[in-house]
Amino acid sequence: MKSTCLKLLLIIFPAFLLFFPATIFPAAAVDQSVTISIPDAVLFQAIKDGLPFPIEAKSEYVQGDVSLQSLEKLEVLEKSLFLKGVISGRDFTMNTTIAGKDISMNLGSVQLPLSCELFLRFDGNKKILFVTPRFPKPKSMYTTDPADALLLLLSSLGEKEYPIELGAIQPILAKAGTRDILIELEPVDIRTQKGLLLIRMRPRVSRGA
Repeated sequence: MKSTCLKLLLIIFPAFLLFFPATIFPAAAVDQSVTISIPDAVLFQAIKDGLPFPIEAKSEYVQGDVSLQSLEKLEVLEKSLFLKGVISGRDFTMNTTIAGKDISMNLGSVQLPLSCELFLRFDGNKKILFVTPRFPKPKSMYTTDPADALLLLLSSLGEKEYPIELGAIQPILAKAGTRDILIELEPVDIRTQKGLLLIRMRPRVSRGA
């Protein structure tokens, strides 16, 4: 799940450079940081253009290949991101025990409309973004229905914090005469408010040859 979230963020963070209905607000002059405001419509298009991408999920009971196939809706809420789309699962197997014997059942493949909520918490000191996903719960832990098996697999990812180390955002290279100017953007804070993802960053400038 950690690498899945990282792939998602690698799509999200360049969004303000690719699309730029994003708005930059100067922060207090003391810390010389800027806040980039990314509308949820921009995030929606950025993620949609990067589909499909795999979701790494492991469960004690279910195995299979999972990917997000399409995105129908994305909303930035006060404390989370809400996504609605279609999840695809292939080659599902269900491990269970019947009469004291371990049995692996092949459940095949399935596509399932699904919603997911992502809660974000940023540790500014460690430069780590913590992502907590929340998925719908399956009706039963034991199932032969591929759709329920997919929910079971996804629910194993939910309600846990996944740390993502950010460090510096991809640097921007500029020219000043014959010299290269490298601008690194250090994340200071990441939060959500209704309709907007807010990323506060502090620029650091270094001069090349």
